[in-house]
Amino acid sequence: MITKRLFDLDSYIKENKAKVLSCKVSNRKDYEGLYEVIFDTTIFSPEGGGQSADRGFVDDIEVKDVQEMDGELIHFLTEAIEENKEVNQTIDFELRFRRMQNHNAEHLLCGLIHEKFGYSNVGFHISESRMEDGRIAIETTMDVDGAITQEEINEIELKANKAIAENVSIYAMLPTKEEAAAINYRSKLDIDEGLRLVVIEGYDICACCAPCLKSSAEIQMVKVLSMMPHRGGTRFTITAGFDAIEDYMTLHTQTKEIMKMLSSKRYDCAQAVALQSQKMQEEHEMVVSLKKEITGLYQKSLENLLENSKSKYVVFFGDSLDEIQARSLINEAVSEKEIVLAVMFAKCASGYRFVVGKNDKLTDVSLRTLAGNMREKLSARGGGSEQMIQGSVELSESLIKEFFEMQE
Repeated sequence: MITKRLFDLDSYIKENKAKVLSCKVSNRKDYEGLYEVIFDTTIFSPEGGGQSADRGFVDDIEVKDVQEMDGELIHFLTEAIEENKEVNQTIDFELRFRRMQNHNAEHLLCGLIHEKFGYSNVGFHISESRMEDGRIAIETTMDVDGAITQEEINEIELKANKAIAENVSIYAMLPTKEEAAAINYRSKLDIDEGLRLVVIEGYDICACCAPCLKSSAEIQMVKVLSMMPHRGGTRFTITAGFDAIEDYMTLHTQTKEIMKMLSSKRYDCAQAVALQSQKMQEEHEMVVSLKKEITGLYQKSLENLLENSKSKYVVFFGDSLDEIQARSLINEAVSEKEIVLAVMFAKCASGYRFVVGKNDKLTDVSLRTLAGNMREKLSARGGGSEQMIQGSVELSESLIKEFFEMQE
C-alpha cells in the first residue's frame, strides 16, 4: 500500500498536508463523474468494519467517499486535482468523534458480553440519516451469537458505564504476527496481515480498522435502546456519547409533556399511561355497545321504510351512523330485498357521506354507472365496485332524494 494511514495510530489528527500521487476519472459503478485520488498520506478513514468513510475536504474539494480497493486507499473527489500537488486534508472531526463514541461503546459492550457468556460479536453497523434540521442521526446495531435476557443486558450496560467512569485508556496497536500470537483478542475474521487491534485497557482487545478514542471517559455514556432475537443470537440497538445525550434530552422533553397531559409525577408516567389506556378501552367498549343499540334503532326505522316503499331505489338517512354501521345495514337489507339501498350518514354542514349497495339479483343495475351519475348530477365524490360504492355528497336531503327517485 502506497498511502500512509495516519489515523491508524492517531485518530485525532484533523488536518494534514498531503501530496497527490495520482488522479483519474472514475469509471466504477456508483462513482461515475467523480475522481479517484491517491495521496502519500491521509487522515481519511475508509469505509469498513460496519462504519462509513470519513467526510471532509481536500483544499476546497469535497471528499464524497473513501474505499480500500486493490490494496490502495481511493479517495473519491468531486473535482480533479493536480498530480504532485501538495494539498490540505480536513475531516469532519465532530462526526468522526461521534462515530468513535458509538463504535468504542460497542467494543466495550461486546467485550463484557464475551467475558461473561463467551459469545462472539457477529455483526456491527453504524447507520446515519440526515434530519430535517440538517443534523446527522446515528443508529448503531450490534449482533452477538447467543441469547441474552433483559436482566442480563441491564447488568452488562451498568458495568459498561462504570468502565466509562473509570477513564481507562483506549488505543490502537499494530502487532507483528509473533506479537499477535501471544495476545488474546476478539476478531470476526482470520487476519494474516495488517492486523490492527483496538484496546480498551482491562476490558477488551478487538481487531478493528476504524479510528478509536483515547479513553473510555470520552464515550461519556452508553444506553441499550432495544434488543431482539436474531438468527439464533441477539441483536441490540445502542446509542452512546453525544447521541445518547441527545436521545435523553428528547425523551426528557416528551416525558414532561406526558406528565403535563396526564397530571403525573416523573416516575409514574408508565402507570399513568396504563390507567389512561384502561379508561380508553372501557370507553371504547361502551361506544361499541352504544353503536350496537343505535344500529338496532336505525334497523327498525329502515325496516319500516322498506315496508312502505315500492321503489327499487331506496335512500335512507342516518345522521349519526358511521361507515361500518352503514355497511351492516345495507348488507342485511339487500340480502332480503331486491333493492338498491343508499345510506346517507355522518351528516355535517357540507352534506353527507354515503354507501350504496344492491341485491345480487338486480343484474340490470350497475353501481359503477350509478356512481358516475352521482358524480355528474350531484357533484358527488367517490366510486367503488358493482357490489358497493361509497363517497361523499354536498347537497341537501331533498335534492338527494329527488335524484334517487329519478333512477326508477
